[in-house]
Formats: sequence, C-alpha cells, structure tokens
Amino acid sequence: MSERLIIRLGIDDASPCSWLIWSAATNDVIASGVLAKPSELATLSEHAANRPVDVLVSSAGLTLTQVNLPVKGQRQALKALPFMLEENLAGNVDDMHFVPSERDGDLLGVIAVSHQQMQAWLAWLADAQITPSVMLADCLCLPAVDGCDWSAMAFDDDIMLRLNGGLGYLLPKSWLLLALTQLTATLPTPPVVACFTEMDLPATDIRMQPLELPMQVLVSGISSAKGNLLSGHYQPKKHYSAALRPWLPVAALVLLALVLSLVDKGVAIYRINQETQVVQQQVQSIFTTMVPGSRRIVNLRNQLGAELRKLQGQGSGGQLFVMLAELEPVFKAVPSLKPNGLRFDSQRSELRLQVTADSFEQIEKFRELASKDFKVEAGAMNSAEQSVNSTLILRSI
Repeated sequence: MSERLIIRLGIDDASPCSWLIWSAATNDVIASGVLAKPSELATLSEHAANRPVDVLVSSAGLTLTQVNLPVKGQRQALKALPFMLEENLAGNVDDMHFVPSERDGDLLGVIAVSHQQMQAWLAWLADAQITPSVMLADCLCLPAVDGCDWSAMAFDDDIMLRLNGGLGYLLPKSWLLLALTQLTATLPTPPVVACFTEMDLPATDIRMQPLELPMQVLVSGISSAKGNLLSGHYQPKKHYSAALRPWLPVAALVLLALVLSLVDKGVAIYRINQETQVVQQQVQSIFTTMVPGSRRIVNLRNQLGAELRKLQGQGSGGQLFVMLAELEPVFKAVPSLKPNGLRFDSQRSELRLQVTADSFEQIEKFRELASKDFKVEAGAMNSAEQSVNSTLILRSI
C-alpha cells in the first residue's frame, strides 16, 4: 500500500502525539497534525483502518547503548543481552525489554525499554483501536547522510541526535551543550553533523540539509531504521482475516468443487464395487458349474488353483491344457460365445463344452473354426429369450 500513517508517541499520557499520512506514490504529505495527548489517538482510527501504521516512540523513554558482540555466534549470544548490560542499566533487567539494532563492526547497538513503558504505549494504541506494524526509536529514524558522522534535528523543545552504531539521544535543548562536550571529548576531530533544522552545535562540523517538516524527515529514515520494538514478547499476532476476506468466495467455490469431485468419485467407486460383486457372482456360478460338488466358495482364487493343480496332477491332465490352448484363438474369433461348463474325459480324450451365444450362426462359426484341429459334434441347440445354448463335444484329430 502506497499510503502509511506515521505516529510519534511521547513518554507519558500528557505528551503530545504528532502524526502524518505519507504517500510513497507521490512522495508527499497527504495530511499531518498534532494531538494534545494520547487519549486523542482515537481520532486517527479512521486513518489507520486501511493503512499500515508506523509508530515512532520518544527516545527519552529508551536507553540506546552498545555491546561488544562479534557477528559469529550472535544468534545464541542475543539471549544473554540482559546480563551483558546489567551493570550499565539503572533498572532491573527483568523489568526491561531488549532489542538489537544497528551494528558497527563488532559493536552491536541495543535498545532497552521498560516493560511498563512498552505496555503504556501499546495500551494507548489499543484503546484507539490502532494496530502498529512497527515501533521504532524516533532518533534512529533520522536519515544517515553520506559523508556525515551524525544526524541532528530539533523537535519541539528537544534535540534529536543519531550517532553511529545504533546510538542516539533525545535531549532537552538546555542539555545540548553539556551532552556535546561529553560526546566530542574523546573524538580526534569534530564530527560532521547532518542538520535537518537550523541549530547551533558547538564543536561540530555542521552540514545543513533541506528543511522539511520534522515528521517528514523521520519518514525518510523509517525504511532503513533498525530495532523494531515489536519483537519477542511484544511481537504482534498475525491477523489474516482482513487480507483473506476478499478470497472467501473463491475459497467457497474451490471447496464446493472439491466436495462435488469427492462425491463423484464416491459414486464411481460405489458403481465399480457393485459391478465387481456382479462379476464375482458370475465367476462363482461358472466355477460351481465347471467343478461339480463345490458348494461353498471361501477363496475363489485358491480353490481354482487347487482344481488346476488336481488336473495337472492327472496323467492326461496335460492333454486338457493343450486342447484349451488350441481353442484360445477360436474363442477370440467368436467373442460373443461364452463357455458355461467344461468337462474333460481323459480316457476318451474328449472335451465337452456347454456354451451360450447370441445366435445359431455364432455357434456354427465356432464349430467350423474348431473343426480345423478337432472333431466337433454339436448337440441340440436351445434358444432362450436373447441367447442360444448348446453342447459341443471336441476330440483331437
């Protein structure tokens, strides 16, 4: 989204709150203003409804410091940040929230803030029904300018300073001279400072920047700022409802299509099972006809195998399989003719087939084709409603 709402919060419920709506598409300010106190944030809820919200918090409520922490092994060492900074902080580390920010060589910038302050900021926003996407230290949003060591800007009655390595301050103007004296005391040369408002900074080399609204200056540095306070315990839960709402009709159609597909497959499987049962019944009927005395079928495949093994075990059983092999192309040539029963007389080398066909011509055609390899006798032909039954007796020539 090209438009964003930027809100800057003070440290207590009496501090004013500056805000600005920024358009990245036009690179311009759409609207801006100042609220007298945090209780008036609800007036911005309409602006926040359809825009990402970047929240800047007063660095006066933060401690920005550094620890010596090489890049190697940083992930594991981050858990020990509270103990590494325990001697440098006035408060109890158990009551503090720690966030890493910028790195300067082996020095890692760290932002420390009390849980009480964090909960106050989040409570003000929650009461106004505003959900922030990031929460950053305001002084770290001052743009870093090439060729400059520091950045500085006057904001109301305070001075924002951004130093290297994630260090920064928000100072009352009356403290500025004392702070500069201490900050520059150990420097070999005066620091080059990018100033975004007109001010006097003793012991520094000032480089004036284009004059703009203070909030507009901070907007330009948000994208590169490090140290989002909404991390760890304060990391917001992801809310997908608003983003997914336009896709609900599509999801409903996809779900409906999936259900219909499953129903169709279920019906198809049911029909296949029904057809399989019919075929099994037909196979069982043929088996009981061809194998007299077989009344109960438990496992058709095993019982059929047993019967074939019995035939193979007989002295002339091989002749039956030879005859059946020679008849295979004949059955293929007359596919409508089906055997209903088979009986083999090994002593007479005679194969008796009970067959069913669609017409007399089919049986006659089968007899003629089989006569090339067998002596074929056709018994009486009986005509049913839509088929013809007969008995064929085949003997090897």
